[in-house]
Amino acid sequence: MKLIPLVILLLFAAGNSQTNQQQGNKKSDFVDPFMCTSGEHGHTDPAAAVPFGMVKPAPDSDPLGYSGYDFSARKVLGFSNTRFSGVGCQGVGGNLRILPFTLTKNTLKIPNSLKLDKSSEIASPGYYSVVLGNKVHVELTATRQVAFHKYTFPKLEHAGLVIDLASGFVGNNYEKHSIGKNGIISGEISSPEICNKGSYTFYFALRVINKPQAKISVDGSKVKIAFSTLNNPKVIVHCALSVVSVKNALANLKAQNGKSFASVKKAAANEWEKLLHVVDIETPDKVLKRKFYTSLYHATQTPFIIQDQNGEYRGSDGKRHKTKTEQKNYFFGWSVWDTFRTKLPLLSLLYPQYYTDMMASLGELYKQGKVDWSTPTEPFLTVRTEHSITILLDALRKNLLNYSLEDIYPQMQAEMKNLSFETPDKILESSYDLWSMAEIAKSLGHVDDAKKYLSKAYEYKKVWLKKFKIMGKGADVMGGSGLYQGTLWQYRWFVPFDIRGIQKMLGGKHVFEQQLDYFFANNLFNVGNEPDIQVPFLYVYTDSPWKTQKLVHQILTEPTTNRYGSKEFKKPIVREVFLDSPEGYITDMDDDAGAMAGWYVFASMGIYPVCPGKPVYALSSPLYEKTTIHVGAGKTFVIRAKGLSDKNIYIQSAKLNGKKLERAWIKQKEIVSGGELIFKMGAAPNKKWGLKDQL
Repeated sequence: MKLIPLVILLLFAAGNSQTNQQQGNKKSDFVDPFMCTSGEHGHTDPAAAVPFGMVKPAPDSDPLGYSGYDFSARKVLGFSNTRFSGVGCQGVGGNLRILPFTLTKNTLKIPNSLKLDKSSEIASPGYYSVVLGNKVHVELTATRQVAFHKYTFPKLEHAGLVIDLASGFVGNNYEKHSIGKNGIISGEISSPEICNKGSYTFYFALRVINKPQAKISVDGSKVKIAFSTLNNPKVIVHCALSVVSVKNALANLKAQNGKSFASVKKAAANEWEKLLHVVDIETPDKVLKRKFYTSLYHATQTPFIIQDQNGEYRGSDGKRHKTKTEQKNYFFGWSVWDTFRTKLPLLSLLYPQYYTDMMASLGELYKQGKVDWSTPTEPFLTVRTEHSITILLDALRKNLLNYSLEDIYPQMQAEMKNLSFETPDKILESSYDLWSMAEIAKSLGHVDDAKKYLSKAYEYKKVWLKKFKIMGKGADVMGGSGLYQGTLWQYRWFVPFDIRGIQKMLGGKHVFEQQLDYFFANNLFNVGNEPDIQVPFLYVYTDSPWKTQKLVHQILTEPTTNRYGSKEFKKPIVREVFLDSPEGYITDMDDDAGAMAGWYVFASMGIYPVCPGKPVYALSSPLYEKTTIHVGAGKTFVIRAKGLSDKNIYIQSAKLNGKKLERAWIKQKEIVSGGELIFKMGAAPNKKWGLKDQL
């Protein structure tokens, strides 16, 4: 990109943030939905949705962005109602796209796309607004399953909406629809899942609220609703979704009768405020606040809550199910390969009530015949579910399961039989799953199974000694040795359950530390993808925890040299990894369904889950003077960084609930029980702190 356009974009983004964020006392005032929405800088979107909402109305840019929207685009194809924030390939969703049109003497034909007035564009949690080139003011908000569109037209004789029932970011398998005498358009839509792996099918019911005289016509999969706006320029559209049936979609639509756009917008904003208020950060730096709360916002977009008003949902097996008494919500829309490392552990810590239902939903998914990616009969948007075993173990050890894993033990055993050991990275990843399964089997009393799985897990050492011990020629090549989006250097550390084993094979902690030093000094680390994102915290396993403090602070706040994303760049990218702008992440760094947002939230608070399945967190330097986590039952856990400044980034000493803490890690139980962790910060590292009781 040339310099002048980049400067204009950044200046506009800054102005937009100032317009959208009034910097009040509300946490939601520090959320900028435009962050990470430009080009390949995160793949997020400014959808007007509620936390974990199923329906996500937002603009679809022309040309399309990865989640439909691209901040740098100047045209829109319309406003669709489904999407999955932050994922790769070409995204997924984009269904039920609506384009408002006006016809005048100068405009006799309905265009395929419309210009938008970027200076008018506003987004906040639960709300989106823009003025189009045809002077139509578009506003969006939503409940969990129903999108509310508000279009304010110029006063014209001829205007209307075009609804594309076959729209989709990955395409469309089919659509079926009918139009009732009451003007309600309802039907069934099936589209390919992300990367064309599997398909999803859902049902909808859509109505225009205040244009009873509208004329409806159909051209293939496009429905045109024409009306006059001379007497009433405001047009309200409700679009309800269901994964079960048209009947249920109609019931979901009916449940919103009488609700005004303003009341729904206010309720959505209140839901976000309640969710974000779980964490209070205290810092005079408003940019840090925006980065933190926007990251938390991105991390809580998915999975989706998909059951209907009556508790019914359709499973991946294509059958109807109903939420159980002990389960309030059924969650769907997984990207576990990405999120099991960061986002899901974050949700387990901050939102245990939601998380218990998420884990119950994963259990039900096993019963429905869970596969690694998608089936042809998925109920809604989803990505992949590898490493669910590890997340279930993590939930078990955090006491966040409301059922026994014995209920799905046969299904988990079957999954172990189908693990892939085809490439070095697959061997390491599958070994992690086998270790997790061994721990689950042990907890259930299946002693022989536990021994078998554990023995198989530790067979990773054969490939590790062959492929990862000596980093020779080609070890820094992306995709070398058949690896998925990574290098041998990046994958070699991915044995989080046996870091001590790696150290022993290398020749001890000291050699391990030297290898880490080389890894980071030569820019072999890839912050833009998941395989090695835990590595900055591995110094906690050495005699130099202070190096984690220095390194993580650099990644969070300073320009770094980045050679990799999902591929190696022709020229390294030198910039801050996390920016407060639409170009939020470095190029080719997807948010990956909140995985990267989760990394930022954890790292900036000074805690990090190096090994999900072990309910402990590595400690590092916080970015904030004070962080308060509301852990439930009126209790809080407070992290204080006394003396913190731009220079004072090193932990000198620590106290947990008034007692000296000399280890560089903390238990989940110690956090959720409430209390206070106090760091004393300084400008030089205390090389003796954190050496006691090492992980």
